Amino acid sequence: MILQLIKEEDVAEVLEIYAPYVQNTAITFEYEVPSLESFSERVHHYTEQYPWIVAKDHGKIVGYAYASLYRNREAYQWCCELSVYLRPEVQGRDLGRTLYSALMDLLTLQGYYMVYGVITLPNEASLGLHNQLGFSMDGIQENCGFKLGSWHHTAIMSKALRDFESPPSEPKSIHEISNDVINAILSKGL
Repeated sequence: MILQLIKEEDVAEVLEIYAPYVQNTAITFEYEVPSLESFSERVHHYTEQYPWIVAKDHGKIVGYAYASLYRNREAYQWCCELSVYLRPEVQGRDLGRTLYSALMDLLTLQGYYMVYGVITLPNEASLGLHNQLGFSMDGIQENCGFKLGSWHHTAIMSKALRDFESPPSEPKSIHEISNDVINAILSKGL
Protein backbone atom coordinates (compact mmCIF):
# COMPACT_ATOMS: atom_id res chain seq x y z
CA MET A 1 0.00 0.00 0.00
CA ILE A 2 1.27 3.48 -0.87
CA LEU A 3 -0.13 6.95 -0.38
CA GLN A 4 0.49 9.66 -2.96
CA LEU A 5 -0.99 12.89 -4.19
CA ILE A 6 -3.57 12.39 -6.91
CA LYS A 7 -2.43 12.50 -10.52
CA GLU A 8 -4.53 13.19 -13.60
CA GLU A 9 -4.45 9.51 -14.56
CA ASP A 10 -6.00 8.63 -11.15
CA VAL A 11 -9.17 10.69 -11.59
CA ALA A 12 -11.25 8.05 -13.43
CA GLU A 13 -10.49 5.41 -10.79
CA VAL A 14 -11.30 7.85 -7.98
CA LEU A 15 -14.61 8.65 -9.67
CA GLU A 16 -15.29 4.90 -9.82
CA ILE A 17 -14.96 4.78 -6.01
CA TYR A 18 -17.15 7.87 -5.54
CA ALA A 19 -19.99 6.87 -7.90
CA PRO A 20 -21.65 4.23 -5.64
CA TYR A 21 -21.69 6.73 -2.76
CA VAL A 22 -23.64 9.14 -4.97
CA GLN A 23 -25.97 6.50 -6.39
CA ASN A 24 -26.69 4.40 -3.29
CA THR A 25 -26.09 6.47 -0.15
CA ALA A 26 -26.74 9.81 1.48
CA ILE A 27 -23.10 10.03 2.59
CA THR A 28 -22.73 12.64 -0.14
CA PHE A 29 -25.64 14.93 -0.91
CA GLU A 30 -24.77 14.95 -4.60
CA TYR A 31 -27.65 13.45 -6.63
CA GLU A 32 -25.98 12.61 -9.95
CA VAL A 33 -22.59 11.03 -10.56
CA PRO A 34 -20.47 13.76 -12.15
CA SER A 35 -19.08 13.22 -15.63
CA LEU A 36 -15.40 12.38 -15.81
CA GLU A 37 -14.74 15.82 -17.30
CA SER A 38 -16.64 17.60 -14.52
CA PHE A 39 -15.02 15.50 -11.80
CA SER A 40 -11.58 16.11 -13.28
CA GLU A 41 -12.23 19.87 -13.19
CA ARG A 42 -13.32 19.56 -9.54
CA VAL A 43 -10.14 17.69 -8.62
CA HIS A 44 -8.01 20.24 -10.48
CA HIS A 45 -9.78 23.13 -8.72
CA TYR A 46 -9.37 21.62 -5.23
CA THR A 47 -5.74 20.63 -5.77
CA GLU A 48 -4.72 24.16 -6.70
CA GLN A 49 -4.70 24.79 -2.92
CA TYR A 50 -5.38 21.57 -1.01
CA PRO A 51 -3.94 18.06 -0.89
CA TRP A 52 -5.88 15.17 -2.40
CA ILE A 53 -4.36 11.82 -1.37
CA VAL A 54 -4.98 8.43 -2.95
CA ALA A 55 -4.16 5.05 -1.40
CA LYS A 56 -2.95 2.42 -3.87
CA ASP A 57 -2.74 -1.28 -3.16
CA HIS A 58 -0.81 -3.16 -5.86
CA GLY A 59 -1.45 -0.28 -8.24
CA LYS A 60 -5.22 -0.12 -7.62
CA ILE A 61 -6.70 2.92 -5.88
CA VAL A 62 -8.63 1.66 -2.84
CA GLY A 63 -9.40 4.96 -1.14
CA TYR A 64 -8.83 8.68 -1.13
CA ALA A 65 -9.07 11.72 1.13
CA TYR A 66 -9.02 15.40 0.33
CA ALA A 67 -9.50 18.84 1.81
CA SER A 68 -11.71 21.57 0.43
CA LEU A 69 -12.94 25.04 1.24
CA TYR A 70 -15.00 25.08 4.44
CA ARG A 71 -16.71 28.43 3.93
CA ASN A 72 -16.24 31.17 1.37
CA ARG A 73 -15.58 34.28 3.50
CA GLU A 74 -11.98 35.44 3.91
CA ALA A 75 -11.91 35.01 7.69
CA TYR A 76 -12.44 31.23 7.20
CA GLN A 77 -9.27 30.79 5.13
CA TRP A 78 -7.51 28.91 7.95
CA CYS A 79 -10.22 26.23 8.01
CA CYS A 80 -11.06 23.41 5.63
CA GLU A 81 -13.43 20.50 5.29
CA LEU A 82 -12.12 16.94 5.03
CA SER A 83 -13.62 14.02 3.11
CA VAL A 84 -12.62 10.36 2.79
CA TYR A 85 -14.01 7.62 0.56
CA LEU A 86 -13.01 3.95 0.50
CA ARG A 87 -13.79 0.89 -1.59
CA PRO A 88 -16.07 -1.46 0.38
CA GLU A 89 -13.44 -4.20 0.58
CA VAL A 90 -11.02 -2.00 2.56
CA GLN A 91 -13.50 -0.43 4.98
CA GLY A 92 -12.81 -1.26 8.62
CA ARG A 93 -9.07 -1.75 8.05
CA ASP A 94 -7.88 1.59 9.43
CA LEU A 95 -7.24 3.10 5.98
CA GLY A 96 -9.56 6.04 6.68
CA ARG A 97 -7.49 6.94 9.75
CA THR A 98 -4.26 6.60 7.76
CA LEU A 99 -5.50 8.85 4.96
CA TYR A 100 -6.97 11.46 7.33
CA SER A 101 -3.82 11.54 9.48
CA ALA A 102 -1.57 12.17 6.48
CA LEU A 103 -4.01 14.77 5.15
CA MET A 104 -4.04 16.65 8.47
CA ASP A 105 -0.24 16.55 8.69
CA LEU A 106 -0.01 18.20 5.27
CA LEU A 107 -2.65 20.78 6.14
CA THR A 108 -0.78 21.65 9.34
CA LEU A 109 2.39 22.28 7.31
CA GLN A 110 0.39 24.49 4.96
CA GLY A 111 -0.69 26.67 7.87
CA TYR A 112 -4.28 25.56 8.45
CA TYR A 113 -5.69 25.73 11.98
CA MET A 114 -9.08 23.99 11.94
CA VAL A 115 -10.51 21.05 10.05
CA TYR A 116 -14.15 20.02 9.87
CA GLY A 117 -15.98 16.82 9.07
CA VAL A 118 -19.59 17.02 7.90
CA ILE A 119 -21.15 13.59 8.42
CA THR A 120 -24.55 12.45 7.19
CA LEU A 121 -26.33 10.57 9.96
CA PRO A 122 -26.52 7.76 10.78
CA ASN A 123 -22.90 6.84 10.04
CA GLU A 124 -21.29 5.16 13.04
CA ALA A 125 -18.11 4.33 11.11
CA SER A 126 -17.44 7.97 10.21
CA LEU A 127 -18.37 9.23 13.69
CA GLY A 128 -16.00 6.64 15.14
CA LEU A 129 -13.18 7.69 12.81
CA HIS A 130 -13.56 11.35 13.71
CA ASN A 131 -13.76 10.56 17.44
CA GLN A 132 -10.67 8.34 17.21
CA LEU A 133 -8.76 11.20 15.60
CA GLY A 134 -9.70 13.70 18.30
CA PHE A 135 -12.50 15.61 16.58
CA SER A 136 -15.15 17.25 18.79
CA MET A 137 -18.86 17.26 18.07
CA ASP A 138 -19.94 20.81 17.26
CA GLY A 139 -23.58 20.03 16.62
CA ILE A 140 -26.26 18.39 14.53
CA GLN A 141 -27.98 20.07 11.60
CA GLU A 142 -31.42 18.47 11.52
CA ASN A 143 -33.15 17.62 8.26
CA CYS A 144 -30.69 19.64 6.20
CA GLY A 145 -30.59 17.35 3.18
CA PHE A 146 -33.16 15.33 1.25
CA LYS A 147 -31.88 12.33 -0.68
CA LEU A 148 -33.07 8.84 -1.55
CA GLY A 149 -36.59 9.60 -0.41
CA SER A 150 -35.91 10.93 3.08
CA TRP A 151 -34.54 13.82 5.10
CA HIS A 152 -31.09 13.50 6.65
CA HIS A 153 -29.29 15.13 9.55
CA THR A 154 -25.60 15.98 9.46
CA ALA A 155 -23.13 16.14 12.30
CA ILE A 156 -20.45 18.83 12.27
CA MET A 157 -17.21 17.77 13.94
CA SER A 158 -14.04 19.83 14.27
CA LYS A 159 -10.42 19.53 15.26
CA ALA A 160 -7.71 22.13 15.88
CA LEU A 161 -4.47 21.28 14.08
CA ARG A 162 -2.22 23.68 15.99
CA ASP A 163 -2.09 26.38 18.65
CA PHE A 164 -3.74 29.60 17.55
CA GLU A 165 -1.43 32.52 16.72
CA SER A 166 -2.41 36.11 16.05
CA PRO A 167 -2.15 37.28 13.39
CA PRO A 168 -1.88 34.00 11.46
CA SER A 169 0.09 33.74 8.24
CA GLU A 170 -1.90 33.03 5.11
CA PRO A 171 -2.03 29.27 4.40
CA LYS A 172 0.35 28.01 1.73
CA SER A 173 -0.76 26.10 -1.33
CA ILE A 174 0.09 22.40 -1.29
CA HIS A 175 2.40 23.23 -4.21
CA GLU A 176 4.55 25.37 -1.91
CA ILE A 177 5.46 22.32 0.20
CA SER A 178 8.49 20.41 -1.11
CA ASN A 179 7.90 17.01 -2.69
CA ASP A 180 10.42 15.46 -0.29
CA VAL A 181 8.42 16.68 2.71
CA ILE A 182 5.13 15.56 1.16
CA ASN A 183 6.52 12.11 0.36
CA ALA A 184 7.95 11.74 3.88
CA ILE A 185 4.53 12.46 5.38
CA LEU A 186 2.74 10.15 2.96
CA SER A 187 5.13 7.27 3.62
CA LYS A 188 5.21 7.54 7.42
CA GLY A 189 1.60 6.46 7.98
CA LEU A 190 1.99 3.07 6.31
